[in-house]
Amino acid sequence: MRNPRPRIYRSVFGSDLFPPPVLPRNPPQFRCQFARYSNDSSPYADPVPSPDDSIFVAMSGGVDSSFVAHLLANKYTNVTGVYMANWTQPRTPRHEIKRPISHRISKNPERLRQYLEEEEQRNKESMETGVSCTETEWNDVCGVCQDLQIPAIRINLEKEYWTEVFQPMIDRYSIGRTPNPDVDCNRYIKFGKLYDLIENTANQQGASKWWLATGHYARTAIHKETGRTRLLKPKDQTKDQTFYLATVLRSRLHNVLFPMHQYTKKEVRELAIKMKIRTAYKPDSQGLCFVQPTVSAKAAEQAFREGRKISSSTSGYRHFRDFLSEYIPEKEGNIVTYKGVVVGKHPGLWSATIGQRNGITTGKIKGHEQDGPWYVIEKRQETNEIVIAPGRNNHWLLSSAMTCTEWSWLVDDEKISEVYELAKHGQLTVRCRPLQNPMITIKQIEDLGNGNIRLEFIGSAHGIAQGQYGVLYYRDIVLGGGRTESIELAYRENLQPVETEQEPHSSVA
Repeated sequence: MRNPRPRIYRSVFGSDLFPPPVLPRNPPQFRCQFARYSNDSSPYADPVPSPDDSIFVAMSGGVDSSFVAHLLANKYTNVTGVYMANWTQPRTPRHEIKRPISHRISKNPERLRQYLEEEEQRNKESMETGVSCTETEWNDVCGVCQDLQIPAIRINLEKEYWTEVFQPMIDRYSIGRTPNPDVDCNRYIKFGKLYDLIENTANQQGASKWWLATGHYARTAIHKETGRTRLLKPKDQTKDQTFYLATVLRSRLHNVLFPMHQYTKKEVRELAIKMKIRTAYKPDSQGLCFVQPTVSAKAAEQAFREGRKISSSTSGYRHFRDFLSEYIPEKEGNIVTYKGVVVGKHPGLWSATIGQRNGITTGKIKGHEQDGPWYVIEKRQETNEIVIAPGRNNHWLLSSAMTCTEWSWLVDDEKISEVYELAKHGQLTVRCRPLQNPMITIKQIEDLGNGNIRLEFIGSAHGIAQGQYGVLYYRDIVLGGGRTESIELAYRENLQPVETEQEPHSSVA
C-alpha cells in the first residue's frame, strides 16, 4: 500500500494574514549568529536589522538572553544589554519560610532526624549565598556584557512592576481568580515601560532605527507582500512562549526581535557551552522573580562540573503558596463537596485553582457514592467556600464557552471579520494555559463590545479558571488574547458528575 500524499490545508481566504502553509524543502540553517530561515518560498521573512541600527537586548542573567546577546553582538556593532530591576527583595532564608513537615516524615524518628540535619545544611548554604535575586542577575548580566565588550544598562522598574503587575495579581488572587503575572509583565513592563524608555534613549542618541531583542521562544515575521508584522510560534514547540506575548500591543512588534525562534532549548544549551557563555549552566527561570531560585552563573557551572543538580532546596526557592500567604490575609473557609458536605478548611480562596486535585480527600465521603480523587470545581466568593467533586473529568470542570475581557487583537482591524469567519469553519484554536495541548477548537466568536468577546467551543474544554488568559491562534499565527471573565458549563443542572469518555479538547491539524 502506497503512502498517502501529504494533505496541505488551505485557508478559506487568500489574504496575507492567512496564507496557505508551505512545506519547507530543506530544514532551517542553524548558525551561531542571527540567522534567517533558508526557505525562501515562505510568505514570511524575519526582520533583519541594518548594520547601523541600535539594538537593545533585554537581559535577565539567564542563558537564553545571554545567548541572544552573543548572537547579535557578534554581528552588529551598536548592541547594548539592558537589565530590568523589578524586584529587589532579598531571598528569604529557609528557616523563615516555616514550611510544615509532612506527617509521613514527622511520625518516623529516624527520617525526622535526617530531615532536620539536611534542612540545617540547606539553610546554611542559603544564608551563605543569600544575596537578592536582582543583584545576582545583574552581576551575571554585567559579566556577559563585559565578555562581549558591550555596554550594560540597569533600569529600575520596581514601582511600575508593583503597580501594573504585582498588586493586581494579589488583588485577583484575593477574590479567587487565577492570574498570570508573566502576561501582564510583558504587556505593561517589558514591552510597555521598558519599550518606551528604550525608544526615548534611541531617539536621544539619534538612531535612525532601533530594536528591542529578548530571549523569548517566539517569532516576529514580516509578510513579504504587505510588510505587516505577525507574532508566530517558534521552532521549539515545547518552549513556545507566544502565550505570554499575546496581549502586547501589535504596534510594538515592528521593533522587536526574537532570535530564539529558530533554536531548540537543547541546541541553545549546547551552543552556549561551546561558545563559553558564562551563564550556560544556569537553570531555567520560572519567570517570577520573587519566588524563583537565585543561582549565580559561577555557582551553576560549579554544580554542573561536580555532578550536582541545582534544585529548589538548595537555592532559597519559596513555594508560591507560601509567598502569597505573606501578602494576602488569611480568610479561613470551608471545603465542601458538590452536595454541601463539609470535609475540611482552607486558608483562603487563593490557595486553590480550578481543576486542581484536592489533597484533603482521596476516598469516599459520607453521602457520596463516587470514590476520589476529588478536584476543585468552584470557588464561591460570597460564602468563601471551595467546592470539590470526584474525578478529573467530571462535568463540573467541562465548559462549552468562555467570555474574555480586556481583549487585545494582534491583527489589523480590517482583518477581524476574516477571523470570525475562520472560527465558523473550525480553523481557530485557543489556549487557556501555557503550552496547553491539545488546544481547544473554536466554533464561534461573538463581539460583546468594550473589549469583551465570547468564544464558543467545538466540544468541551477542561478546567478553565476565571482570571486565566485565553489566547487565540490560527495555526502558528497568534491572533490575540484576553483575560477570562466567565465560563459556561457544558453540563445540564440535573446531571450527576461522571467520567467523560471523550477527550475534553478538540484540536486542529
